[in-house]
Parts: sequence; structure tokens; C-alpha cells
Amino acid sequence: MHWKCKAWALLAGFYAVTGFASQEEQIKTDCGKIDGYGQAGTAAYRQGDMARAVEEFTAQAAWGEFCRLPAAALATAYNNTALALFRSGEPLKANAWLSLAPDDPKSRVNLALLQPILARLAPALAATPMGNYWRYAGQGVWSVLSVVPADGNAWKITFNGYYMPGMGMYYGPNMGSFSVVEPISDGKATYSQDAADSGSACQVNMTFSPGDVQLDTVSGDCGFGMNVRADGKFLRVSLY
Repeated sequence: MHWKCKAWALLAGFYAVTGFASQEEQIKTDCGKIDGYGQAGTAAYRQGDMARAVEEFTAQAAWGEFCRLPAAALATAYNNTALALFRSGEPLKANAWLSLAPDDPKSRVNLALLQPILARLAPALAATPMGNYWRYAGQGVWSVLSVVPADGNAWKITFNGYYMPGMGMYYGPNMGSFSVVEPISDGKATYSQDAADSGSACQVNMTFSPGDVQLDTVSGDCGFGMNVRADGKFLRVSLY
């Protein structure tokens, strides 16, 4: 089980039976572990265990945000995660992490190094909308839009959105999702939800380009968890 899933499961129960003072003590303890995540990630990276490195560096970033570390420290964690993903053969995911602090000097260097690889991927990205697209929800969590082939000229488009509330590191994210099967015509697709079927009506327009997809909820309320929205730019992170 992923470190974050374990933390949410265990700590939700912990907080159900403890008081505010104990919560403060737990937060202080957890914030004191951030350097350890960075050290464990570095050790895994040097050993060539990129999956472990990504997990540890993601924890470094997530807890760093929760514990309100300075922007430079967060940028270091984002770059650490990106480098491990790059070494894992995931340049598009690395690009997504670097986009979280694009003006940081480390990010600028790594983004420049990444550009030739992204340029080589451009024809494949332009050939099909298939793949996964990410938008950062905070504290190490990404909302995801996935596109896979369906029958005929249609595509199955699935949205899994998240929002990390103030205590999201302990209780988990707010969530919302939809799925639709339809063609992507001229780079555009639409999800429409009927109030009679789902309890609330909404329409989400999707505009695809080779490197990203723009989501816009143009009407209604899709009935997602609090502050979860199908809106904004989602960066392409895979070709399948």
C-alpha cells in the first residue's frame, strides 16, 4: 500500500480517539520526518531504485507543502521527484513536476535538459489523444484525466479529480469523478450530466492539444466533493 494511503487509514482512526494536543504533537512529529524522506529518496536514487525514490521524494514534497516549508525547499522536492521519474523513463511526468516551480533555478536547468526529449515525443503526442493527463491537487496528489480507445471512433474519457483540504495529509482528499464515451472531434469533447440521472446537472468542455487538455465546467454542478472542479489545464503525462 502506498505511504499516503497507509497514513490516511491509520491517522483518521488516530484522530477519532485523540484530542487537539495529541494532533499537534503528531503534526510536529510528522513534519520532523521531511528530511528523512529526502535522505531515503536520495539513497534509493543512488541505488537505482527509482520507484522507491519517487515515493520518498513525493512524500518529501507532500509533507513539505503541508508543513509550509519555504518555496526553495519545495522546489528541491519537486525537482528530486522529477529527476527520479526521468530516470524511470517518464519524461512527461517529470515535466509535470517541474511545472510546479518553473521559475526556480533548478527547474529551469532541468526543464532545458528535458526539452530535446519532449521535442522528440511531439509527433507521437500529436498523433493521438490517448494517455493520461495530470493537474496538481496539492500535497503530492494529482487529478487525472485518462483517455483510452473505445468502439469505432469513440474514446473513453475518465476524470478522477481531487482536492486536498487543510488536513488532507491525515484524512485524505475530497474526490469527484465522471466517465464518458464519445468521439474527440477537432480536439474537442464534452461531458454532460443529467440531473434526473445523477442528482445534479453539469457540462464539462474538454479541449485537447498534443501536450495538454483544457477542462472547463461551463454550467451546473457535477456533484463532486467540496472544491473538486473539472477545470484548468491538465498536462499530458503518458502516451497510453
